[in-house]
Amino acid sequence: MIEPIKHFSYESGRKCSAAECTRLADYEVYLYDYYPFQNEEFFEQDYTCPFLCTEHMEQNEQEAIGERKPRGFVSYPFSKRSFAQGYTTYAPLSDVYPLLYSVGTGAADPGLVRSVAEVNDELIRHLAKHPELLYDLHPRRFEELVAELLRAQGFEPTLTPRTRDGGRDILAARSDALGSLLYLVECKRYAPKNKVGVEVVRAIHGVTNSERATKGVIVTTSFFTKNAIDFATPLKYGIGLHDFETLKSWLASYRN
Repeated sequence: MIEPIKHFSYESGRKCSAAECTRLADYEVYLYDYYPFQNEEFFEQDYTCPFLCTEHMEQNEQEAIGERKPRGFVSYPFSKRSFAQGYTTYAPLSDVYPLLYSVGTGAADPGLVRSVAEVNDELIRHLAKHPELLYDLHPRRFEELVAELLRAQGFEPTLTPRTRDGGRDILAARSDALGSLLYLVECKRYAPKNKVGVEVVRAIHGVTNSERATKGVIVTTSFFTKNAIDFATPLKYGIGLHDFETLKSWLASYRN
């Protein structure tokens, strides 16, 4: 007889699953893996550690040992106690992170996100004329720049805190006649020869699925490897890849 898959439903007031922790849960915990020979993903609640508070989630990531790769193995202090292959991902709970589940309202816990205030028109005009200066930006300033460029295109962008971005740097929301949309944006300020690999694309795809967002997007000052493009191509409605050429186009069209 096959045992049913265990699943612990979330209810308001659910505590963190770490031993003796009395804090409320902030994240639901998932086991993620990818089967390259079948081009399929495995994504399921980690019944050995179904919920974590922010403090234990961050500790879980900081003390993780192993490489996040298909059919790999990563050990954690709290999650994946069944020693299964794959690695841990996290889905923010709607009670704690309402922006992910109520896009377009413009309201969010100020401790969750930071407004875009560091990028101005003068900087963008200068970068449009000298796009090679993108490589000199601090990674956080690059995220702020991308957020502003998205805002100019009609999105409502918010930056996630550096300590808990969970695989996405920007939440870009937009509403239209068909409903509300949420894009998870990962920013990679890489040197031109340091291309974004397929593992980064797989990671944003996994986070997008775990958070039930509309689409996962990667924006980079570099380019993408062939494997990364091959992985994303059949998933064009779920993954968006935007490289240095796209950034130059966004900069040139800003405010036009």
